Amino acid sequence: MLLKYKKVFFLGIKGVAMANLAVILKKMGIEVTGCDVEEEFITDRLLKDNGIFWKSGFDKSLIDDKVDLFVFSAAHGGESNGLFKEAVKRGVETISQSKLIGRLMKGYEVKIAVAGCHGKTTTSSLLSFALIRLKEECSYVVGTPYFSGFQGGDYLGKKYFVVEADEYGVDPPRDKTPKFFDLHPDWIICTNIGFDHPDIYHNINETKEVFKKFFEGRNLILNYDDINLRNYPSSDSHRKIIYYGFGDGADYRISNLRTDVKGTKFEVWHGQGSKSKKGDYEISLFGKHNVLNATAVISLLLELGFEEKRIVESIRDFVGARRRFEFIFNKGKITLFDDYAHHPDEIRATISAVRLRFPGKRIAVIFQPHTFSRTKALLKEFFDSLATADLSFILPVFASARESEQKQPFSNAQIKGYKNLFFADSEAVLFGSLGRFLNDELVLFTMGAGDVYKLKDKLIEKISDGK
Repeated sequence: MLLKYKKVFFLGIKGVAMANLAVILKKMGIEVTGCDVEEEFITDRLLKDNGIFWKSGFDKSLIDDKVDLFVFSAAHGGESNGLFKEAVKRGVETISQSKLIGRLMKGYEVKIAVAGCHGKTTTSSLLSFALIRLKEECSYVVGTPYFSGFQGGDYLGKKYFVVEADEYGVDPPRDKTPKFFDLHPDWIICTNIGFDHPDIYHNINETKEVFKKFFEGRNLILNYDDINLRNYPSSDSHRKIIYYGFGDGADYRISNLRTDVKGTKFEVWHGQGSKSKKGDYEISLFGKHNVLNATAVISLLLELGFEEKRIVESIRDFVGARRRFEFIFNKGKITLFDDYAHHPDEIRATISAVRLRFPGKRIAVIFQPHTFSRTKALLKEFFDSLATADLSFILPVFASARESEQKQPFSNAQIKGYKNLFFADSEAVLFGSLGRFLNDELVLFTMGAGDVYKLKDKLIEKISDGK
């Protein structure tokens, strides 16, 4: 179906999912192009590596006469963007990002979606990595430009398709339909359900309802340790519901977890009451949340009929996705990492994983909140999670491309009770405050879903200078 198009234009081509889709279509033999903002983004290298060229800005002249499909998402105004209107005016077919993925998936024998408010990028990346290592034909699109030596999107055959499934709306506020409703997977892995998008859902119950609808009629691999997924009701006798987790009620239960400097080792047992051992596993990741993510992948691969020994080997060398506990720099007593954590639960899980990997070390976080709606709705939860580090600096909110600028929702009075939290409303304030600690033994993280990772060069300079 997609091969009938000669040239596809992506509005907001630097978005991670958009860039990975562009790569897949280019590998299918379709000409692709697009536009986005001029500033550097984490997908710039991915697009350049694949010979995909784009223009800066959103001028109507960017759509030439060869374009016969126009792809949009919620970024840059979606359907309200002038380029979208120009495409419609010219009679160019338009399609949302999620509908394009859904159409792409249809031609695959086994379609797998990885959903969840946290952990889906690591899980979908690891699943794609494992299937490639198992020498299976696997195409995929996940939420990172690179992971463990592979691109975040690729066209590698027609048997398996792995997609990171997003519960966000197609084009809010005009269209709040959850994007994953446009996908039609055979299997769904769900890592958890949380309240992550207050601009789309009013509360956790509303979020749970859309996941429930997405689950209908699918084979499910669910996290038993997540209270919103445990004992999920089965309404369809033709589907499987398989649980994984640390709890005794899990079908695939994790036990004997051990951590050393290289990573984490654990066992997986099958059957409630630990009836049969399904392998000794080792991953180069840290934290219970990553063990759960790995076990989700192991559970699905076992259900698909892969042998235990092959699964053990297929996941062993996975070192994570870009911007997920990503090592950046080390000098003397200071080690610098970067992480995408942008929700209180993710922040807490990452800091907990740091303490497992670096027991006894002091942890400092430079956190940039992402979106005003999420920050306002979860402000207290953000403060509490950041306070689990030894030291946290909070930067101004990074507004998404879907938001107009708003007043920063912080005040010093709000963090009065937190002795280890500090606001840094400028880089000068941040580096002035941080400099006092750069002679200490420190594990330092930049953290957030915005552009906080761009601080790395200045941080490396400061660490190298020791001031």
